[in-house]
Amino acid sequence: MSRFVRTRCPLAPIGLLMLASLLVLLSGCAAQPQATPTPTKTPRVAAPPTTPAPQAPAAPVTDTPAPTVQPAPSATPAPTVTPAALAPQAPATPEPTQPPTPDPNLIVPANDPGISPFTGLRPADPSVLQRRPLAIKITNDADAQQKQSDLNKADIIVESRVEYSETRLTAIYQSQDAPRVGPIRSARLIDIELPAIFDAVLCFSGGVEPVRQKLYDSDLGDHILEQALHGASFFRDMSVGGVSWNTLFANTTTLWDTSTQRGWNVAPQSSAAWVFSVGAPAGSKTASRIDLAYPRFKVAWVYDSGTGRWQRWSGGQPHMDQADGQQVSAANIVVLGANHVVTLIVEDGTERRITDGICINCSIEIQLWGEGPLKILRDGKVFEGKWVRPERHAPFRFVDAAGVDIPLKPGNSWWQVVPLDMQVTVNP
Repeated sequence: MSRFVRTRCPLAPIGLLMLASLLVLLSGCAAQPQATPTPTKTPRVAAPPTTPAPQAPAAPVTDTPAPTVQPAPSATPAPTVTPAALAPQAPATPEPTQPPTPDPNLIVPANDPGISPFTGLRPADPSVLQRRPLAIKITNDADAQQKQSDLNKADIIVESRVEYSETRLTAIYQSQDAPRVGPIRSARLIDIELPAIFDAVLCFSGGVEPVRQKLYDSDLGDHILEQALHGASFFRDMSVGGVSWNTLFANTTTLWDTSTQRGWNVAPQSSAAWVFSVGAPAGSKTASRIDLAYPRFKVAWVYDSGTGRWQRWSGGQPHMDQADGQQVSAANIVVLGANHVVTLIVEDGTERRITDGICINCSIEIQLWGEGPLKILRDGKVFEGKWVRPERHAPFRFVDAAGVDIPLKPGNSWWQVVPLDMQVTVNP
């Protein structure tokens, strides 16, 4: 910035008044020319020195400093010299960036409507991908495991905790028809979340009133097939014996027909965001078996290198699918750790039963939102990362520590939803 220079005129004896006045007029009392302000954004080098103009005789010496003599201005200011190093630089033209080379091994269903978002496979009849998935509740107690059918035809099965240390299954069907799914039982609180992830029609036998109310009040309340209200869509088979509550089954064709009649059977807008690859990616550890310490029936999955699939064991016994007589198997085992909260909702009876300070017959809220620890087993290998679901309808992803999607193997998957403190053991 320019500075305004202020000077003071010294007092002189009266006898020298005329001479002092003349000196004052020629020197210090006259206003001095001011320097042109220098722009602050671009540093400049000072102009070459010039020979100062002849100065009038100096005023008598006093304690007041003499004013600074300024160079005489020239009629036409000389151009300012700007060194190349300090001159304003034109923005560098960025080098053209090449888009990342897509991994040729990746299968991204979001980029190909002919590939199932749940299995990564291309079905022979692509029209099946236009039907809305079904999320069917299947009981998993000791009696039910002798009757379970068409598990191997589901795209995805989710196993999760319920009261009394038991687990229950939510089977997702879209790619294949299944004529005898069951035994079908009641819904739980996790079924507020799972149908939203898959954009599925929820199919179940019934439920306690607080859970039913939460389901019907949610955003999936207008596409629920409950046997208590849509009995013709399900069938009973009393010939299976055992306990009476494990006799309810359903044919997926009938469930889709009912959904069509109600205007629900439309292409899903699922929040699935999984990718697949035929070959296992790098950065894994060998895994031949995983054990999950569910309290009632401990679950094990053992890798079969001959088929490239995982075989399921429950309670130390092979877990069999009664429809095809084959052991239950999967291409992927997905272990999701999530916070489990015991609620005040009584699922069985009218009174809460407390053991070791915990209500053993109360409903469990499984908080399958936010993020949590993840293990994916495929091709005899294990990959660790986390699952992420920032909000209800955000893409549900499986990612590694760097946030890169972990690809699944094309085929069906079992999700093992476990409490954060439950023991999970992977053997090489």
